[in-house]
Amino acid sequence: MDLLSKSTPPEGTAVLADIQTEGRGQIGSQWLSEPGKNLLCSILLYPDGLHADDQFLLAQITSLAILDALSPEFPGLAIKWPNDIYLEDRKLAGILIQNQWLGSTIRSSVIGIGLNINQRSFDLPDLQPHSLTQFSGMEHDINSIFHRVCHALEIRYHQWKQGQFVHIRSAYQKQLYLLDLPFVFEECKTNRIFIGTIRGVNNLGTLRVEDLSTGRILTFQHKEIKYLCKPSS
Repeated sequence: MDLLSKSTPPEGTAVLADIQTEGRGQIGSQWLSEPGKNLLCSILLYPDGLHADDQFLLAQITSLAILDALSPEFPGLAIKWPNDIYLEDRKLAGILIQNQWLGSTIRSSVIGIGLNINQRSFDLPDLQPHSLTQFSGMEHDINSIFHRVCHALEIRYHQWKQGQFVHIRSAYQKQLYLLDLPFVFEECKTNRIFIGTIRGVNNLGTLRVEDLSTGRILTFQHKEIKYLCKPSS
């Protein structure tokens, strides 16, 4: 749904959908959801003054907001760079941010969130998606979780408005999936497979991975690296 197609809604406008027919993820990926089972929402922001070099802050704010809303009840959540939410090494949620630009600054942002809540099975074996009900064995109230996520996003957004960039970036780094743990990766450009360790993300949102065979820090944009598996012991 395009929140800006026919009007200019106020900041904070949020739309909750029961079903989607053309769900999208990052850079052409699909997001598939069983009708009425999951949280599918879009939230409109006007982040005045946010420049292109700082746009990754929106992904950090949104990722942290989902963890803020869910972590008290669901321990073990983590952010898989750049903005997927993982639970028990499986994908629980994805985020898609669409920006409109005015020169080099963002005029408006539509934050799209897909969060698996009550779906019990998925026809996506390669992605190994997860849901809250698979984790807990119970059904959960989608509207309640929606309001919790929106409230948490409002708090994180105001942190940015108050200039707390360092706090946001530090919190995001600490919640990174596989941070400082050895893992087998593949460089997509060269198909080289290596054992590395995630060492964080720079201010532009570029992933920093230490190649454990050389000690070099390699940097990657989205879709330039694949997570393969844990190294054999």
